[in-house]
Amino acid sequence: MTGSILKKDLPFIGKEITDWTQFIRRGYALSFLLYSFHDTGVFKYLKDGKKRSIKEIAKKLKLDEKILSGGMNFFANADNSIVKDKSGKFKISKIGKKRIFANQTLAMSLGAVGAYNIILTQYAAAMQKKKIYGKDFVRDGRLVATSSVLTGQANYPWVIEKLKKLKVKTVIDLGCGSGDIIIHFCKRHKELRGVGLDINRGAILEAKRNVKKAKLNNRIDLIQGDMINPRTYSKKIKHKGKQVAFNAIMALHEFLRDGEVAVINILKKMKKEFPGSYFILGEFNKASDSEFAKIPLSKRMHMLFYQEIIHNLTNQALANKTTWKKIFKKANVKLLEVKENFPFRLVEYVIQF
Repeated sequence: MTGSILKKDLPFIGKEITDWTQFIRRGYALSFLLYSFHDTGVFKYLKDGKKRSIKEIAKKLKLDEKILSGGMNFFANADNSIVKDKSGKFKISKIGKKRIFANQTLAMSLGAVGAYNIILTQYAAAMQKKKIYGKDFVRDGRLVATSSVLTGQANYPWVIEKLKKLKVKTVIDLGCGSGDIIIHFCKRHKELRGVGLDINRGAILEAKRNVKKAKLNNRIDLIQGDMINPRTYSKKIKHKGKQVAFNAIMALHEFLRDGEVAVINILKKMKKEFPGSYFILGEFNKASDSEFAKIPLSKRMHMLFYQEIIHNLTNQALANKTTWKKIFKKANVKLLEVKENFPFRLVEYVIQF
């Protein structure tokens, strides 16, 4: 596989060692600048297209002028997304505006870099068994939640249409985080009631603030509960069989770390507590080496990082479409539909308990 990649993608990664190494250096630095400028509000402040000096930006956002200056100068000289005029003022270029604020850029900078940079800085120690993920270091949960929404939102319109066709009146978002998904669903589907469920109290508090800001308090309830133990939340949810649906985007696979039986048992417990209800779950379709080889290098990077780096280091697991179907069968739930033409190898399954 490696030989075919080198022959096929030489123009992309560079023919000379200097090209290859310095493209890596450029990407390494720009990735952290993208994350930092998004997270501190620099890009948001420059989004209106106006030219601003380092002093203006630093004063507005309370940033260190020298550090900000170095980052902006690097960006302007390494990429054409940021431009600097003769007076020393910076602005985001026309092409930069398209790139910097694209969902895939935000998901990469806030997720792969912001949330997960620690797993790469600790990669050697983890590989040598000197440090363990979850004990010695963890990802940034706030940024994971934000980036997950950006990665999975391509399927939202389809999920909403499916909820309408199934005549669902209440949808429960499992692992709701800051509430972005359930808020989005209720905004797009005016007759829908929503419930956000998360085991983290901090996430529920943040979701409550966002629901209030969206003026959806009368349609969205937020409850703290353990997704893998339906008894912790079943009594808090008024359900009437087919009028209720659960939603989970790239969440259930995390429990595969304990084997397929763990996920099968979760589904069996949900069926017992919510008979007749629906579950719409979106999961990444794990790729084989031969499948990756058929995907152009630039387009396979996100998926490779997600599958091979993140999940092998953070004690999670992934499954392909065939495995998910076997899991549903063993859990004795009815598979109603499989939808798989979404970006990022995302597959949506509709099951009924």
